[in-house]
Amino acid sequence: MVNMEECSVRPVLDGGGDRDGRACALEARAAGSRCAEAAYAAFCREHWPVYSRFATAVVGSAPVGRDLARAALRDLGAQWTLALRSASPSRYAWTLLAKALAPHRAPGLRALYGGLRCAEADALVLRHRLGCSVAAAGRAMGLSPDAFELLRRTALANAAHPEDPHMPPADAA
Repeated sequence: MVNMEECSVRPVLDGGGDRDGRACALEARAAGSRCAEAAYAAFCREHWPVYSRFATAVVGSAPVGRDLARAALRDLGAQWTLALRSASPSRYAWTLLAKALAPHRAPGLRALYGGLRCAEADALVLRHRLGCSVAAAGRAMGLSPDAFELLRRTALANAAHPEDPHMPPADAA
């Protein structure tokens, strides 16, 4: 078994990754890190298509979206051992992506994100703008399909009935 504490990896993104699905690769500094390298590369191959499409939709620009998605995956590579130790590496990675995109949201989506929790708005974009299945969207966000569907339904309910900030919570229902 590979001791992840001893692994030192450096993410390197392949510039051609957008076209051929090989968005990420790791340069291993320790021979024992091959397992971490393979896991990171597999994660990137699996998640790159959704991450790049999502980022493009959120920022409203394909080149900027791809660059931000690449940067988030680069950040993930630098924190890969932490992600592997987390409860959900996919959830950890999604958090990095969401944080990278937040300052760059397209004007058309700012109201959605302003009225909902970030994860709720992300769920709506994945499911309703990108057309991802519940399973695929949940996998991207690091959630089970049931947890994703609950999040999406909560987002729809909150979007349909936003609370008036001037109304006491007891009167909002």
